[in-house]
Amino acid sequence: MKKKSKKALIIILTIIIIEGILSVGVNRELQIGFDDGRFVIRNIENEQSIQDQINHEFQNYHMINLFGKFTINWSVIRVILFVDLFLILFAVLVRRKMHLIPSKLQIIAETTYSFFSSLVIETIGEEKRYFTPYIFTIFVFIWLCNIIGMIPIPGNLEPTRNLNVPLGLGLMAIIVVHYSAIKEKGIVQYLKEFTAPISFMLPINIVGEFAKVISISFRLFGNILGGAIIVLVVSNLTRFILIPVGLNLFFGLFIGTVQAFVFTMLVLSYTAVAIK
Repeated sequence: MKKKSKKALIIILTIIIIEGILSVGVNRELQIGFDDGRFVIRNIENEQSIQDQINHEFQNYHMINLFGKFTINWSVIRVILFVDLFLILFAVLVRRKMHLIPSKLQIIAETTYSFFSSLVIETIGEEKRYFTPYIFTIFVFIWLCNIIGMIPIPGNLEPTRNLNVPLGLGLMAIIVVHYSAIKEKGIVQYLKEFTAPISFMLPINIVGEFAKVISISFRLFGNILGGAIIVLVVSNLTRFILIPVGLNLFFGLFIGTVQAFVFTMLVLSYTAVAIK
């Protein structure tokens, strides 16, 4: 059985390599739909080059002009509203179906929440357990935003692929961190820490706080957008056969989950440093 598996793997890899070599410089795309009343799945010539498609990944947004004064990115807002609606419905369903003998939905919710509750207690302390809903919500929201692009709906994309969303999340997180620090230590002690260990460090410490926003935001943005570009390039080279499906699952589920967890843990660690 092992020999047969190795042979099958070698054959598949050989086909993929040959496909990749033959596809270099050939712009193709996968077409799924109806043609003359028949359902077809086929590769067709793509008028756009790979570079044009990559540029499209950066600019694949539908802008709406409001009142002739400012524009909104409806493509991103639409998906964020869908994620928010899903979170609200999920919370309502779990709340309504709370039983002594838990359902599968209740088990999933309680297990995930308990995991983040233990992280908060270990990082900040038992008395700061009330941070758990905040940390839990950040993770679930970012995770859904990272994986929602896997749903095959036209115009559907990950909100975290747009730099405004990670920057907004990072800015919100740092504001909450500093608000918590002021509430915990008082405004005088809070301001004194910016001059530690010597007053000369004041500008450097201020810049460091802004750097935190840039760091966590660009890390999330870069990984999600980079994954989308890699899937696009490899899909063109292999003519959308076999490999892109695995890559999409890898970047959507695995990388999306890891980046959501990393962002959440960084927010938790910043909060712990600020209030302790």
